Amino acid sequence: MTSYAYNDAFKEVRLLRSPTPLFSTTLLEKNRILRVIGPVRIEVVKGCIRVLGTDICSSQSIYISRYRSYAIKATTDSMVNFLIGEGGTVEQPSEGEEVIDLWEQAAGDIVKEGRRVVVVGAVDSGKTSFSTLLSNIALECNLRPAIIDADVGQCDLAPPGFIALKFMKSKVVWLRELKGDTMRFIGYTTPSTSTAMSRIISAIMELIDIAENNNSDLVIVNTDGWFGDLMSIEYKITLIKSIKPKSVVALGMEACSIISNVFRGSLVKMYCLPKPRLVRCRNREDRRELRRLNYSTYFKEAKRVCLEINNIALLGSCLFSGEPLSDEFIQNLSKELEVNIIAASRYDDLIIVMVPDNVDAIQIKQREGIDIVKPGNAKGLISAIVNETFEEQDIAVIDEFDPIGKRICLLTPYRGAISGIVIGRIKVDEYWNDKGKVPKCPI
Repeated sequence: MTSYAYNDAFKEVRLLRSPTPLFSTTLLEKNRILRVIGPVRIEVVKGCIRVLGTDICSSQSIYISRYRSYAIKATTDSMVNFLIGEGGTVEQPSEGEEVIDLWEQAAGDIVKEGRRVVVVGAVDSGKTSFSTLLSNIALECNLRPAIIDADVGQCDLAPPGFIALKFMKSKVVWLRELKGDTMRFIGYTTPSTSTAMSRIISAIMELIDIAENNNSDLVIVNTDGWFGDLMSIEYKITLIKSIKPKSVVALGMEACSIISNVFRGSLVKMYCLPKPRLVRCRNREDRRELRRLNYSTYFKEAKRVCLEINNIALLGSCLFSGEPLSDEFIQNLSKELEVNIIAASRYDDLIIVMVPDNVDAIQIKQREGIDIVKPGNAKGLISAIVNETFEEQDIAVIDEFDPIGKRICLLTPYRGAISGIVIGRIKVDEYWNDKGKVPKCPI
């Protein structure tokens, strides 16, 4: 990976893409609601508007990304300028289409209850928007809210593959403008494997403890949008049971009916809320692009660091987590497979064998119970830097792996001492595009 790939993370998001953006001035009577789909810059000339519990008043402005849509409400008679980029719109919703008033009312009730709240729903149901609204309302009530962004694939507060905790000090409209105070590495961009599920739940519980030990009045857990099939429902139920929240917010009728039915008769207070009628839906390419931009943000100031493998803890590697095999065993196995083996380790059910990069794995003599890996597989794997107590310090990506020289080289923004590396199952190219599914044992 080379430095020319580093760029300004939100350069493409921040720009209004239309060659000649549309400019309009609108007079809004008090309580009038508009739907804004980005990219749009909103400038309040006179009066005040409200977005997700945040008041934007005279001489203030906000930017709505092309990946977001919001309802804005005039809290006084107001004059507002809209600078609308390509693909952006400002429109008058039909009566009853927007949920801003219902959401604010529910948020006020939840904030009075305090403690822990979990927000669930399908993709593009408004989970992040509602979590942000909850935090903003809590701040209005002089509380100390904290948000745990547990959407491992589209985390706003951390790079993809991580979840994060943020102690909210001021109101925001888009969480992606912030960085988490504490991150936990999951190593996957989806919770749909048993390993990812267990890591996410464990990490959430750890972050909740940190938040509550730091006197947070309201801990908001914003979940991912995987919802609907059997495994996803079981996962969300297990997550809620583990967290033991005071309140659960289910956005959309499907989420509401399922979660309400499961937790009826419990002490959990259910809030079934409608999702916005029209939202800026993000397709697979949009989500992939957001992950790329997110990675480029965190690696913008990355430097290359090389470490001796024998001097650090190396977690998440199938080769280095197994029982090392003797030189004699490796020599005999090399003869049997008719290939030069660099290193090998054993589990009860599997032997991991590393061969040179120039070897065609298909031509290696096949034997059941053996998994072939190569040093080059490591390049581009997203990882986490950990300290001596295995707490995540920062993100890293493997740039070079030399098993013979016992050396690993990383690109990372982290500047402190490195006690260990946790290797994930996410791979990126030099432009920070993720490269899809990674084998169970990349190295």
